[in-house]
Amino acid sequence: MGILIKDVFMPNKKKATIYIEGNEIRSINGEMRKDDFVIDGRDKLILPAFYNTHTHLSMSLFRGIAEDMWLKDWLEKVVWPTERYIDEEYVYWGAILGGLEMIRSGIATVADMYFFMDRVAEALELLGLRGVLGTTVFEFPSPEAKTPEESFKISENLARRYENHELIKPSIAPHSIYSCNVETLQQVKEIADRYGLLVQIHLSETRWEVYEVQKRYGKRPVELLEGIGFLDRNVLVAHAIWLTKAEIRALAKHNVKVSHNPVSNLKLASGGIMPYPEMKEYGVLVTLGTDGVASNNSLDMFEEMKVFAISQKNHRWDPTIAKAREVFKVATENGAKALGFKAGKVEGGYLADLMLINLNSPHLKPLHDPITLAVYSMRAGDVDGLIVNGKPLMLNREILVVDEGKLMEKAERKAFELYEKTMEVVK
Repeated sequence: MGILIKDVFMPNKKKATIYIEGNEIRSINGEMRKDDFVIDGRDKLILPAFYNTHTHLSMSLFRGIAEDMWLKDWLEKVVWPTERYIDEEYVYWGAILGGLEMIRSGIATVADMYFFMDRVAEALELLGLRGVLGTTVFEFPSPEAKTPEESFKISENLARRYENHELIKPSIAPHSIYSCNVETLQQVKEIADRYGLLVQIHLSETRWEVYEVQKRYGKRPVELLEGIGFLDRNVLVAHAIWLTKAEIRALAKHNVKVSHNPVSNLKLASGGIMPYPEMKEYGVLVTLGTDGVASNNSLDMFEEMKVFAISQKNHRWDPTIAKAREVFKVATENGAKALGFKAGKVEGGYLADLMLINLNSPHLKPLHDPITLAVYSMRAGDVDGLIVNGKPLMLNREILVVDEGKLMEKAERKAFELYEKTMEVVK
């Protein structure tokens, strides 16, 4: 049985009927079969689902507990001390809460770095979502591992367990240069090469980070990573704000992917604006991520697109920078490409990772251009349906795969339980 989406507006504003078979878009305006599951697309717009290329899903439990702080203080005085109480149950329920928000926000796939990633995988499988999941590696103890070597073993086990999995793709995630020494980074790279894993890492997020790396090693962050042979096409760096043109050229040379997280960066006052025009000029593949909700405070990729576009325009005094179509591509097709999926377009042969938008709202009228409407006018609450890997997860705003109310209630209880344990830290 296939899925037929009838009479839906396409991204080019034309009406079409879309046929999905298995996990792929099989045809546009093809023939209908008697046993097809039919979705009424009238008054709806179909778009490729989002690929969120940087977040920490389980930190959904941390939403709102630490606000208006510098990143260094936020990490050292709140997040890392709170994470001493984190265990696999908190991770699971945080991922459930984040996954439900993903569905309601039109996100099919997430690149996630945290701890106990087998439990994150369990949550995403239950919800029917894709995940590129990396165990976070520190040179100091983490909630899951006392040493980097323990983190390596956990990462290797994850790589073996989820090899060729339909929804879960294993990764490895050294937290940053300032929290991992050179030897740790080199070992991460060796494991990634051995198993063919994507490497996720925070890079040049703040000016302090750049100064700290220069103080320790006498080199800027990208220069250091290039010097130890760390950079290649399987590296995805998050943030990448404080870069020189030489560093951007190095990222392009090694085909490194970048996840831009504008809302989190602005909220944490990371300073500066990611040098998107230079990245575009030198051919760096830029993608879009929300970061975790502890620093965002949502997984709204529509908001992320708009802030990306307007912050670039304002910073460069040029309204022609970061045009709507390229911003939308960054959030969809580029993200899919960076994570290794053929998705991000409503075309035959692409993965059926799709969202439906209910157009019956005043802020979505008139429908002149669906893509500019998506970037500048839409919000997560406009998502009416989500199909991931050819399976409907939500239709008509109703989540079909789980009892959303019960899961949210349990996740909120776990969040309050964690907060009770950490109140003194948070205060």
